[in-house]
Amino acid sequence: MNITSGRTLPRIDTLMIDKDCVVSSKWLQDYVRTVIIPVCQDHGVKVLFVKYNLSRRKGFHLRIRITPSVHPKVANRLQFLLGDDAERVSKNRARIRVGLPNWNKLFEKEHVSLRTLYRRDERPPVESTNTFDRR
Repeated sequence: MNITSGRTLPRIDTLMIDKDCVVSSKWLQDYVRTVIIPVCQDHGVKVLFVKYNLSRRKGFHLRIRITPSVHPKVANRLQFLLGDDAERVSKNRARIRVGLPNWNKLFEKEHVSLRTLYRRDERPPVESTNTFDRR
């Protein structure tokens, strides 16, 4: 086990959430729109994309890429607010406290493929050139 012994842990740009339930893709999309994006915005971060896969035992895992990156304590708090598994949040808090660099683990099958649920469109909106306005 490689512990940083007092050194600063690197900032985090990917939140990881473990949810122990099975829901439809519609529910997942609602979760992104009504929970993930607003909670992150309330804490000063933008969501760039959300990807998911089924977990090894039950439910699903989410990976949420954010900007700007945040301190590990803030990342763990955001994961808690987004409904991460309570036992995982507690273990992560202990790992952060002792300076364990790989504190944010999700246990899953090797070579798992992730599906994109949400991707922030970084391009500015294109103004419409349609002239349907009949004044």
